[in-house]
Order: sequence, then C-alpha cells, then structure tokens
Amino acid sequence: MTEVSIVQPYLPQYRVPFFDGLSVALREHGVSLRVIAGQALREQAQRGDSAHASWLEQVHTRTLALGSRHLALTLTSRLWKDSDAVIVPHQGSSLDALAATAGSSPRHVGVWGHIASYTSPLNPLDAAVERWQLRRAHHVFAYMPSGAAFARKQGVRAERITTVMNTIDTTRLEDALARTTTSDIAAFRQRHHLPDAPYLAYVGGLDRSKRVDFLAESLDILHARRSRVHIVVAGRGDQEHLLRTAAARGQVTLVGYADVDTKALILKGSKAIANPGRVGLIAVDALTARRSIVATQWPWHAPEIEYLRVGESLFLSPDNAGDFADALEDAGQRTGFSSTNDWPPAPRMEAMVSNFRNGVLALLTS
Repeated sequence: MTEVSIVQPYLPQYRVPFFDGLSVALREHGVSLRVIAGQALREQAQRGDSAHASWLEQVHTRTLALGSRHLALTLTSRLWKDSDAVIVPHQGSSLDALAATAGSSPRHVGVWGHIASYTSPLNPLDAAVERWQLRRAHHVFAYMPSGAAFARKQGVRAERITTVMNTIDTTRLEDALARTTTSDIAAFRQRHHLPDAPYLAYVGGLDRSKRVDFLAESLDILHARRSRVHIVVAGRGDQEHLLRTAAARGQVTLVGYADVDTKALILKGSKAIANPGRVGLIAVDALTARRSIVATQWPWHAPEIEYLRVGESLFLSPDNAGDFADALEDAGQRTGFSSTNDWPPAPRMEAMVSNFRNGVLALLTS
C-alpha cells in the first residue's frame, strides 16, 4: 500500500475529524495515511485545544527563540523517510519543511497552509525561503483561493495546486444548535448571572494573535461611556488576565474553554460575535450559528475571513479601539442576518476531505 505522511506543528482538536475522514478517503484508493505532530507550546498550549488520537505519532517539539521569532527545530524525517510522499507545513522556519523540499530523493513532497502571508508580516528571509519551497514542492495545498492565486503568481502551475477550502467539522455544532432551546439559553444566562440585556459572544483563544489587549481597551472606552455592552467570552489563553478588570466591572463573563454544547448555547443566545483580531475559522462557526462577526479593518486576518460577506456576515470598523467600541454597541442592537436565504452555508468538512484527497492523488502521480 502507498504511504503518505502529513507533518503538523501540533494537533488541535478541530483537525481530528479532518484526518479521520482523509484516512478513510485515501484508504479507498490504496493509500495509507500517517499523521506526525509536535506538542503545543507557549500560546498554543494555553489555549487548551491540543488533541490526542490513537493514530497520532507525536514527537517532542524543539524551538529556538531569535528575538520575536521562533525557529522550529523539530526534525521528523526519520519517521517519514520511507513514505512515498510527505506533506509538510509551508513555513520558512520549519526544519521539516526545509528537509523535505531540499531533498533529492524520489519522494513526492507537498506543502500546505495559508501559502500567502496573511496573519503577520514575513521577514525577507522567511519570505524568500517560502517562495523557494513553493517552487521546490511537487504539489501545493492552499487553504483558500487567495493562497492558490499567490502560488500561481510565484510560478506554480495550476495543476500542481489544490485549494483545500479549509474548515472545521460543523456537524456536532449544527446538532447542538438544533437542540438548544430558549429555556436552555435562559438557564445559561441565569447560571452565569448575565445581565437582562442582549450580549455578544467571543469564542476562541485569548492570546496576542486575537488582540485581547485591543478588546480590553475597547471595553475600557465602553465602561467610561456607561455602555451596557456585555460579552460572553469562551476560550483560554495567556492573555486571559487582560479581561479580568472588565469581568470585575460586569462587562465580561469568562466561561473558559467551551465544549460544543456550551458553544452552541453562547452563540445561539448572542446578538453577534466580537473578534477584533485574526478572524479565521471562527468564520465557519459564524455561518453555522448564523451570527455575524464584528471585527476591524486589520490587515492580518486569516484567509478564512473570505467566507464572510462585508455588510452581511461581517462588519468591519476602522482599526482603532474607539471605533470598535462603537461597532460593539451597534452590534448589540442588530437582529442578525438581513436575509437568511441570501447567506451562504458553512463550508463542509466532506468537501475539504474530498479536495485534499484529490490533491494527494495528484501529488502521488506528479
């Protein structure tokens, strides 16, 4: 049987259904899948979303801090040296990516990820290395169409690119939303002593990438105005403490890491979703729960923001705390989708698995 290895920096819980589905889909074509991942470190670990699976081959993660940058020194090539193909992160600071794309073996090599630079500016060295990786790889797996377009601009032929349409499994959230009643929401509000007024939801990690400090600054402005905006925050992270003052003032309710049922309660009871920085896969949750996202015109959102439509499922304020505070107040009065029939459905995991499977088969014949 043909063997393909996929290397991940670490395995978040939302990736488990994807790899389960991909393994089944590839097995039907005589391809076995191995998943190799490091451990969650620093900000990732404090989010509390690391997963463990029976099929996961986990390795010890090593990094080297160079100022604000962290080089991934984990090298897993001993585990995939006999695989027919390996798919590594498209990351200039990854030894695995460098080892795979620099090699001269007959092994088929793919790279996957954002492909373009979305969530932070690249330094010139990383940018050059990542462009080189694109040219060296036999196949490129881009999360979204804009990443695929970037690869084509770098000279990668269209037949060597798969647009994955990155998503999460929405099945359990859909089921939980359907089960959630107004009585359930009322009981949740009472249990957490929420004020008798509309609230906004925040769902995700509480770390620098999500601009928690910016959110805290906006809440300070709202407090000075004596605004009634209230946000229910579901998530963990190393910047959770920045919201403690707002929580003490009664502006924020911190519920910690939320399981699917709790997330459904929070989203269904909310008026909208607040997310000032790095809108990413929360876009899928938003479409599933039919709640718009209030964000900012920040240049470093993840590519999944492309699923949303400005003025319908996405409302963008100017990128300063005062304007974002205004947007949060406006969102508290918003009734949700202007026309539910016009909103696109959430992207499906089945489609992502099918896209990736087709890309793997193309990689193996490249």
